[in-house]
Amino acid sequence: MENTNKVPTMGNNGKQIQKEVYMARRVFTWTNHQVDKLNKVQEVLAELEDYKPLTLRQVYYQLVGRGYIENKVSQYGMLSNLLKWARIHGHIAWEDVEDRVRAFHNARGFENKESFIKQEIKNFLYGYRRHLLQTQEKYIEVWIEKDALSSIFRRIAMPYCIPTVVCRGFSSVSFLNEFRTRLYYNRYKKPVMLYFGDFDPSGVEMLRAMKTTLEKELGVKGIEFKRVALQKEDIFKYQLPHNPDALKKTDTRARKHLEAYGELAVELDALRPDVLEGKIRKAIEAELDMDDFQRELQEQKKDLEGIEELKQKVYLSIGLDFK
Repeated sequence: MENTNKVPTMGNNGKQIQKEVYMARRVFTWTNHQVDKLNKVQEVLAELEDYKPLTLRQVYYQLVGRGYIENKVSQYGMLSNLLKWARIHGHIAWEDVEDRVRAFHNARGFENKESFIKQEIKNFLYGYRRHLLQTQEKYIEVWIEKDALSSIFRRIAMPYCIPTVVCRGFSSVSFLNEFRTRLYYNRYKKPVMLYFGDFDPSGVEMLRAMKTTLEKELGVKGIEFKRVALQKEDIFKYQLPHNPDALKKTDTRARKHLEAYGELAVELDALRPDVLEGKIRKAIEAELDMDDFQRELQEQKKDLEGIEELKQKVYLSIGLDFK
């Protein structure tokens, strides 16, 4: 067993920070500078408690916006390493920061038929959701450039029965054709695309490119394209950090962006989570007839009550405890 000299230092969450900790063969030393940065991270996480888990990028931009770190690639790498060891050593909960890009897809089955039957009985008639937009005049989709933020968008859009589409860069014609197919099945409604992306050469050009492909190459007319965020105004209103070094001036799109907007390159992740959620909700509700939506919610409530009554009758008929 290796011996270590641990010098405890108090963080702002009241926990002791071990200045030197051995994990297997690796050694991570908490300097006073790193402890200070950890305190700043804990401050951000505490303030945004209701919006956890956050991504590394969201934490980074909150620190940049408060002037705690510089907007540099090296600082992003520093923060990534700091958050890694802070979670390993228990100074930040694993649930506070998540990786929304990588995923685990479970392929496990049931141990036996009894466990399957038990689960199916428990879930009997569970999960009903009424189509709350069936009386609306518009067919709406929320499109987002960043997969890392998609869970936020799904959480806000799902209660409205509005799909979230992650386009991740410049969309292929196959992907856009799938959108065209969805529009065909909803052809008696007015189509609306609510788009959220970075304010940089690619993020700005992406929506234009999709519009061109859909209209001029796939022959889809009548779509209302709305860029909700980021807008140039957002950068100044929320004092979002931007980094001129992120613009590759040799890129054709970058040159056009510089001519139109100057050296403004800002990621959607830079918005505070509460501001982003507010923008999503406001954009959706602006497209809906909220009186019709509320009536559908009341119908859904009645539907659920009827399903519960039926569920109770079925349980009693087969001798199961409904509760």
